[in-house]
Amino acid sequence: MPTTTCRDICFRGIPGPVRLLPGAAEGTDALLHALRRVLGCWPHHIPASAEGTPPSFLVEPLTGGAFRLHGASPEATDFTPFHPQDSVARLRPGYSLEPSLTCLACTLAVELVAVYETQHTSQMGIHAAAAVRDGRTVLFCGTHKAGKSALMARLLLDGWQGLGDDMLALSPAGELFSYGFAPRLRLPLPECESLAPLRALPSPYAACGDDYYLCCDPARLPMLPWGTLLPVDAVVILDRQEDPAAACGLLPQARQDDMRGLLLRFLLRDGRAGLALRTACDLLQRVPCRVLRYRTLDEAAALLDGWLAAALSPCLPQPQPAAPDATDGLPAAAPCPPREGIRPPRAFRRRHARGVRRPPDALPAAWRQRPGVIFRQDAAGGFLARDEEAAGRDGRVFRLNDMGCALWQLWEEPGSDAELAGLLAEAFPQAGLSRIRRDVTALRQRLCAAGFLEQVETS
Repeated sequence: MPTTTCRDICFRGIPGPVRLLPGAAEGTDALLHALRRVLGCWPHHIPASAEGTPPSFLVEPLTGGAFRLHGASPEATDFTPFHPQDSVARLRPGYSLEPSLTCLACTLAVELVAVYETQHTSQMGIHAAAAVRDGRTVLFCGTHKAGKSALMARLLLDGWQGLGDDMLALSPAGELFSYGFAPRLRLPLPECESLAPLRALPSPYAACGDDYYLCCDPARLPMLPWGTLLPVDAVVILDRQEDPAAACGLLPQARQDDMRGLLLRFLLRDGRAGLALRTACDLLQRVPCRVLRYRTLDEAAALLDGWLAAALSPCLPQPQPAAPDATDGLPAAAPCPPREGIRPPRAFRRRHARGVRRPPDALPAAWRQRPGVIFRQDAAGGFLARDEEAAGRDGRVFRLNDMGCALWQLWEEPGSDAELAGLLAEAFPQAGLSRIRRDVTALRQRLCAAGFLEQVETS
């Protein structure tokens, strides 16, 4: 008979249990069994009674196989806002509607990670996958539908070890923390003979599935245990091609694009943009990064195996954690040398100050860098982020081109839009003064809105 009482699952690092309410057609015990298969790598236990400890999440079965997930982390999921008069909302801040058990399991996994990271602030969530081959850990990044999960499943069936799919944590020292999530695959599966075991009905590698997704069973695949901590040995950004004539391979790209591809994967719910920028910059200075341009999963796997065998040494040196900075406990910022062809700001000012005319009737507004902003620059461009400890943090990372980098350096001292446009017009004469004026004003407005610049009083 279906169980008519509540059942709890207590996950390590989560302050309250996940409480399953009665009402599922297959019974609470069957629902409990299915969730334990999907989340099997996350250490958990089943208490004898569901009474006592307040839950972190409630799972409410609905008719037709749907569920409501009531929980406490609206940053991770698009929860319906909590309203005291709403009789449906059982926990703050609200709930989400999950049309199937598979959707429920996937959303709950994201929510558990969000809550865990609020309890362990030294780790940052990253939307990526990672796998280990011959003792070398490869971090896979890519845009939506780049094929991370399908490639992960293909690699695991070929003998790679999975560190995690879709959700990982990255420490400031560049070490990946595994939550043990197996791939969640979008249906229909790509045409690939190596994925045949997943097409079997029922598949021995499937924990659950619906009409749109299939969740792999972490107990049936070579997934590393929850909590495994490994340094990154290489970063691979996936770029799946639909054009059969496209050139494929593991290709280098501009450093700035490497940085952008990695930064976009961070889940900066609490505004730790400065920490993410420091971590990404340090990581890409120590490990190789390549773009994997591929058409099929088999082609991608062959390219990876060949690259690991030829390009990476069998005995890669293990990255050492960066020495913490004495002021904030984060990796110290590396000095940013002046870019070739761009003069330091004070040299600009000493040379051109006499040539800048100000309106005689009023002093123009001036702006300068706000304290606590982190600037990273190399031969490919620059990035800005607010420091983690700064007030008003918003979790944004800005990408700057050559002119933006020059402007940022000029803003070390207060300057008006007209003054800075006049200085840059001589450094970039091909751009034209009128266009430079528009660009300076537009960039200044964006950086002020993001909290990177502050207005100063002029006298």
